[in-house]
Amino acid sequence: MVVLAAPIARAAGPVVDVDDLPPLPPAEDEPSSSATVLAASSAEEDVVVGAAKREQSLGNVASAVTVISGDRIRRFGYRTIGEAIASVAGTYLVDNRLSYSIGVRGMQIPGDFNSRLLVLVDGASINEAWGAFAGLGYDAIVSIEDIARIEVIRGPVSSVYGTNAFFGIINIVTRGAGDTPRAWARAAINSIQGVTTGTGFAVGDIHEQLRGSVHFMNRIGETLTLDIPDGANLDDDGSRSFIAGIVGAYGGSFAQVRASRYSRESPFAPYDVNPMLSPYEQYNTHLLVEGGHTRQVSKRLALAVRAYTNQYKFSDSAPAYDPTPRADHFTPLDSTGRGQTYGAEVRGRYEIVVPDKLGVTAGTEAQYNRTRSTAFYRGEDPADTIDVPLNYDLEGVYSEVDGQPLRWLGFTGGLRYDRNSELDDRLSPRAALFVAEPEKYGIKLLYAEGFRNPSAYEGYYEDGSDFLANRDIRAETIRSFEAVVWAKPTPGLSARISGFYWDARGIVEQVPADTNPNALQFQNVARYVSAGAEAEFSYRDSRGWYAFGGAAYTRVGTEDGTGALVYGAVANAPAITGSGGVSTPKLWGRAHVSAEAVAIGPRPTRADELGNDSPDSPAWVGMNLTVYAPNIRGFDVTASARNLLGKRDLMPAPGDYDRTLPDVQTVPRVPGEGRELYVKVGYAY
Repeated sequence: MVVLAAPIARAAGPVVDVDDLPPLPPAEDEPSSSATVLAASSAEEDVVVGAAKREQSLGNVASAVTVISGDRIRRFGYRTIGEAIASVAGTYLVDNRLSYSIGVRGMQIPGDFNSRLLVLVDGASINEAWGAFAGLGYDAIVSIEDIARIEVIRGPVSSVYGTNAFFGIINIVTRGAGDTPRAWARAAINSIQGVTTGTGFAVGDIHEQLRGSVHFMNRIGETLTLDIPDGANLDDDGSRSFIAGIVGAYGGSFAQVRASRYSRESPFAPYDVNPMLSPYEQYNTHLLVEGGHTRQVSKRLALAVRAYTNQYKFSDSAPAYDPTPRADHFTPLDSTGRGQTYGAEVRGRYEIVVPDKLGVTAGTEAQYNRTRSTAFYRGEDPADTIDVPLNYDLEGVYSEVDGQPLRWLGFTGGLRYDRNSELDDRLSPRAALFVAEPEKYGIKLLYAEGFRNPSAYEGYYEDGSDFLANRDIRAETIRSFEAVVWAKPTPGLSARISGFYWDARGIVEQVPADTNPNALQFQNVARYVSAGAEAEFSYRDSRGWYAFGGAAYTRVGTEDGTGALVYGAVANAPAITGSGGVSTPKLWGRAHVSAEAVAIGPRPTRADELGNDSPDSPAWVGMNLTVYAPNIRGFDVTASARNLLGKRDLMPAPGDYDRTLPDVQTVPRVPGEGRELYVKVGYAY
């Protein structure tokens, strides 16, 4: 992640108490998993980069943030970004057997592809132009093996980033050459995910480096039963992913190239595919290229410039319900979506009063986007292919002022204006007030507004039968109010309590079209209000113990026909989420043993929202157990049992799974994965 200024000055002593630092490791320990990283993780968990495109302490960032360190990722055996985020207070993971989506504070629209979260990898946005998709599971553009830390930034941050930073930001920071082995390789066998492998290299140091990696996954899958009467056993549950990346830096210049190819079968056969015949399949191909330069012009002024392109292609195959298509049967449909983004950004940071007493960050960003949607019914004249191009440009300008006039008082205020040639123009403010005894305790009062323009897929895709375009669709908007109390009562222990109120309007959902009830259309149909409280803590000590925990209580309401808010009927909105884990020091000097629990309360299904008599998704508790040995003569070994209890999380299904052939049936839920065992072995030098 490229930042505008040198690391922030630490007020009133170090972030981590000296007594809390572990002893230095033996010289033969692998750097990427040694006690040195344990000490570094303690400091890194107190610093966030993605909330304002520069380094800030957690006490002075205008959001409620959780930082997941690389040490925590490896100790608890997380295999994907989504698994790691699911352990954070107020979040939950939804795997609908097509994609991996994150819910935040009760907000997760069934069928969403993380388009309401801005996902960054080393500062570059992954959300693409056609569907705003951002993979966070095995469909991600970066592997968990490459990640140094993950920042979960809650609430809208459109004042800095514009569209898509709606419910929050997931900022992924990859490991630099300084904390990556010169060469490494890892392979795992998973009882459901199948074989996963990866290898990589790194040369240089923090200022001059080159590093790269490749990863592959071939999912075995499992046999499942669709949650409808007389549901049959289904076993088309495979997927494959290929990820490659190379990153370089020289002086103040930097560049990254990342690519992924992901395919997934769905055993539940959405879009009226016959689950007893060929499965529904979808394919995602993604390419990100970014380069730029940052320079500290003077003690007060830092400048950065970057250019980037984001290339994406979606395609799927929906075989016919009947293998011999007839006029009264479903005709097989193939769809594609393409998005191409070309953009550039210039930003600067000027310290009016140093150090960190008063400063201003300002920047401008411009993008040109080309998208195209196609739909083709097999067996028909290719000239009848529905082809919908959409090209648009957007420009944004932003500025944020921050200061600390007194030792115990700080503030932030920011504003961004976005112009879109085809959709809505928006003005997005953000403000925060900080009162604190530095590095001990404090309170943050936060206000922000955000927006999300609908994607080309939501507004312009049509197939001539089941989907209608809606060129009158408008932007979603959100207002956020939050109070955060944080404290570090003893060395190694940090805690946070938040009270929040989100008001999201014009939410886009897929509903029957007004002009044709038999066809679906994306429309601005809902207002959602999320209000509640959230608490979390983390603890580590010099002996190597590590623990974390968090929980959230959230009430999510939506307007009824009279405009009054009704609570408890919003699909996929649990009132209670929680997680916690503990990890031991190296037992017998060899391995950490870590246990974790994740809980999600009952959730209404989408069918309940439509007024149908449909079962809720019941409460679910998952338990994970991991043994991680970081260095056995150069080898690292991880053995883990995921969802040890074996009970499946029955997740609310999107409308795409509803059946109209051979008769009309609503599919309310899809089962999550059962118990899974895996073993991973790596070698590094």
